[in-house]
Amino acid sequence: MISINVQILLIILFWNSDCQIIPRIEECGLSCSQGIHCKSKPSSGIFNSFCHDAPATLSSTVLKSMKISTVMKCVQGSPCSLHLNIKGTLSLDENIRGLEICSLSLDTQQSQCTNVRFARKKSKMLNGKKVQVQFNCIEVNVAQHIYVTMKTVPNYCEVKLSQEYYVEAGKFDFKVDKTRKIISVNVSNFLRDQDYYVRLCHKWFTCEDAGAFAVIKGKESLKSVSLKYSQLLPCLCIEGWLAIPDARRIQLCPFENGKYCVLWDNIVYNPVTQTLAWEPACPVLVMVNLCRLMKSNDHCEDIQNSSKNSPEKVRAMQI
Repeated sequence: MISINVQILLIILFWNSDCQIIPRIEECGLSCSQGIHCKSKPSSGIFNSFCHDAPATLSSTVLKSMKISTVMKCVQGSPCSLHLNIKGTLSLDENIRGLEICSLSLDTQQSQCTNVRFARKKSKMLNGKKVQVQFNCIEVNVAQHIYVTMKTVPNYCEVKLSQEYYVEAGKFDFKVDKTRKIISVNVSNFLRDQDYYVRLCHKWFTCEDAGAFAVIKGKESLKSVSLKYSQLLPCLCIEGWLAIPDARRIQLCPFENGKYCVLWDNIVYNPVTQTLAWEPACPVLVMVNLCRLMKSNDHCEDIQNSSKNSPEKVRAMQI
């Protein structure tokens, strides 16, 4: 008896999970560590847009770090809204009066800026000390592409932090019913009153349809759908996106490690030519070889010179 031993060596698909649980807040605001008193006010960003040379005593690393996340502001009786949660670390210096935090939507080119000012007397006393600034009052939309900058006030050249950020677009939980060949998908972390599309797709260079997509109505309390599949394959992914033009899509490919996947169904035996052929249903790099099943110990011994590494079809192999 001849069989094919298929071993998955490398999966070329990855899922970048940027869909964590979004923290909720009741109100937004500004806070500064180290007991530093600070306050904020809206800014047009125009007056601080031009930079000038920094004093020789000012380090270019006076701005240490900037981290961005998303929070959901939920006030009882009102719809929830998403806000950027921006944290930055600054080394206080007598040449710095404050910070300017700006966000630019790369989708709409609209910008929002805020000036953060420190109490000058205390900042002089704590010269050189690090202070962490947190601001979470910049409202954003689901799946928005944002460019965030943090500058000193005055704006010194080469003293700036910037980062691109994608606002979350939903979180998937799923269950597989292999008997009925159904994947139940639950979607959370997207705003009310927004419809959401979910589908199964096969991930190659793009994600190709593996059936019709389903719609989750934003006003419905039930945020789940059931999607039928034909085979559990490494390239089978769950894809979701908001029902808005050019919405960013997120993908979850839970079977990419090969667990529970079906790769054997694509083996074809031709009794006339006595050859076997195998073609992957997904983009996986595999090692394929013939082996001979020994009746004495039920062990399949590899046939010499029959191994082949391939991400594509392994053409008919002579027995």
